[in-house]
Amino acid sequence: MTMEHDDATDTTTTRSTATDGDHTVGSGDDDGGRAALIGLSAFQASVIGLTLLVALGGVVATVPAAAGVSVTPAAPSLDAGASEPAAIEASGSVGSDDRPEVSGGFSRSTYTGVAGDPVEIRYTADNSNGDVYLLVGGNRLTDTGQPVGFVDVLKISGASEVTINTRTLGTDATNVNSCSRENTSCDLEFVDEDGNTVAEKLSGLPSATGAGGLARPLVPQRYRLAITNGTFVVDDAGVVTPTESADQADLLLEKPAFHDEIEVFTSIDPSAPDDDAETESLGALRTNGLDRTAVTKGNRIVLGFEATGIWGALSHFADDPIEPGEPIDHRVLDDLLTAEEGVSLRVRETNPGRNRQPAEIDLSRADPADVKLIPAEATELETTDAPGRFYLVVDTSDGDHFTEDVEPGDEFAVEFALEGVEGQRYSFADGAEPPAAFDTADDASAQFPYWETADGTARANASFTVRERYLRYDHVTEDGELLVEAEDGQVTGTTSLLPVRELSATFVNDAADAPFRTKASLDMGDGNFSVDAALNGTEPGTQLNYELYEGSTLRDSRTVIVVGDADNPDELVIEDAPANVTVTEGENLSSIRATTRNAGGITDEGELTLTVDNESTGGSWGVRLEPGESRTYDFASVTPDLDPGTYSFTLRLDDDTHGGTLVVEADPATTTIDDDDPSGTDGGEVSGDEAADTDGNSTTSEMSETDGSETDTGNTSDTNESSDAGGNSDETTNGSAPADETPADGESDSVGMIPLPFGTREAFGGTVLVGAIHLLGHWV
Repeated sequence: MTMEHDDATDTTTTRSTATDGDHTVGSGDDDGGRAALIGLSAFQASVIGLTLLVALGGVVATVPAAAGVSVTPAAPSLDAGASEPAAIEASGSVGSDDRPEVSGGFSRSTYTGVAGDPVEIRYTADNSNGDVYLLVGGNRLTDTGQPVGFVDVLKISGASEVTINTRTLGTDATNVNSCSRENTSCDLEFVDEDGNTVAEKLSGLPSATGAGGLARPLVPQRYRLAITNGTFVVDDAGVVTPTESADQADLLLEKPAFHDEIEVFTSIDPSAPDDDAETESLGALRTNGLDRTAVTKGNRIVLGFEATGIWGALSHFADDPIEPGEPIDHRVLDDLLTAEEGVSLRVRETNPGRNRQPAEIDLSRADPADVKLIPAEATELETTDAPGRFYLVVDTSDGDHFTEDVEPGDEFAVEFALEGVEGQRYSFADGAEPPAAFDTADDASAQFPYWETADGTARANASFTVRERYLRYDHVTEDGELLVEAEDGQVTGTTSLLPVRELSATFVNDAADAPFRTKASLDMGDGNFSVDAALNGTEPGTQLNYELYEGSTLRDSRTVIVVGDADNPDELVIEDAPANVTVTEGENLSSIRATTRNAGGITDEGELTLTVDNESTGGSWGVRLEPGESRTYDFASVTPDLDPGTYSFTLRLDDDTHGGTLVVEADPATTTIDDDDPSGTDGGEVSGDEAADTDGNSTTSEMSETDGSETDTGNTSDTNESSDAGGNSDETTNGSAPADETPADGESDSVGMIPLPFGTREAFGGTVLVGAIHLLGHWV
């Protein structure tokens, strides 16, 4: 509150001024005040005096001990619940002559970055008669009301921007002109709320301010930024507030993130034949590369990793800010991996041979010509003032960067990780103020600085293989001859060669009737190649001479065979075969004749097979035919064992099939006697016939036809049953020869049974007669 007196009107005006929580009170001119009182009545003088005393009492009650700094109205604090000390202008106050007003402002109200990465702060600031300082931290947290636990003051005179490495801020390796460093001259003053000097250096501040040393690197949090003249008030809670600030803003640090995929592609080697080929930039590597995980021996494998929170450490080891797209020394990455930052990267062979150590990348012994490190913009993660991705470019030629020589066929596993052990956190070693940036406590050496106790290790994995340099043709014979279709005339294939090379092919036809020579270039791209043979209607089966040149150097020489279909060049087909065939029962299948032909362009072998009645009968021929050759085969050697009827048959030759119908007719010279026809009028074989004896009894036997006579076969049943006149039955054992054996000379064609008036068992005392001998028509 300021009281003003107007001489002309003889009135007194009281003015109260408050600006954003900082109260500014004007004292007025003492001499002018006394002059204004001359000539007043005693009562008026008493009233005016009393009013002045009350006004001065109010000013004294609101002025802090830090009064005396020449100020302009301060920007409002962004800390909810924070009490800002008053800043006043008063004659004879502390530092009023040494600290003129500072002006300026920030380019934005909030700067967002990732803890562990660099953050760029742009601003304007001016103090014509003194230095300008940037307060970082020292504020009270919005959510808890507790101090942030960190304060630093940076000297920024004469600059318009500053890049803060949040990984090293507050440590002995900070990249900015921190007033905590011995080589930075700062004119600071810290007072308490009673106006008493607390410290003139950051190192003299109480530990509650967070200036006494960090427990761990700057954690994800919100920190105050203020452009000041170097005077501050420190409250009992450790909150540091500038007595004057040209502008205030916030620095919001977020927790680092990790992308769990590794990009892999291959590219040309540095010694590419084209001297004008630019092979160092990431764009050139992509342009001259292929998106594949198989790298040709001598080419380069490119591995891309993405994470935030690591770029501050990388920038520290690089000694310079890291810009996306600009290659940096690979040893910077090696320094990070050995700094116990909880960052690991391993590229290791997974299929070493017996008694052989696995090959592994060792960055510490790599030559810069063999391994390159290229930072790039992030593709998946959000980051602002720092790269988010880096590429490791590795030459697969022989070199010291692999612990063992790399050979075609080697397979490698890649793992990139930010280490974390649940229940633990990264912390600085004790005993140093400010702490050593990369000196960790013994139990925190495996931890990523920004993982919390609940975080474990984050990993990304990939793999790649090393292979030989080659051209691989799409269509060849088992002998390596190239197959070219007569209509298309293209030789095609795949290649591992990078970069694209200038190759040409020559085709020569030495046929006497139409010789020709053609030459064409190989078109290469995306790992494929093709060349036009310009066959000009050459017939399938024609053979050409093929030669492949790189410049004047012969790279390959083969025979080319012109075919109709390169995917089926040796096509054996059934050109002709009957659809319906009729044979007599017992005849062979000579009437089934198949004409085969080689419709392809090369000599081929196959098997011609015949199956009848669902493969119950069959036969086969081995077939070997020259291109265009035909041959006919029959199946006279096959006699089907089939009853009269209709059957299907199938002929097969490689992938070609032919079906037909086979009719088997009954043999007219054969008569079959049915078991149900006792008269025997059908002739032929007699089976199970019945004949009556002179007594009217019947006997059962098996007979076979031999020149019209009947012979007892005895090969189906050895027992004959007969009944005598009295109805009794006999059981005898028949020991005659099989029917297909011719009886001996002098023996009867038939054998009769002697009738007995009693049973066999009765005649021989109840014993069974076995093995009776037939001699001269009598039983003995």
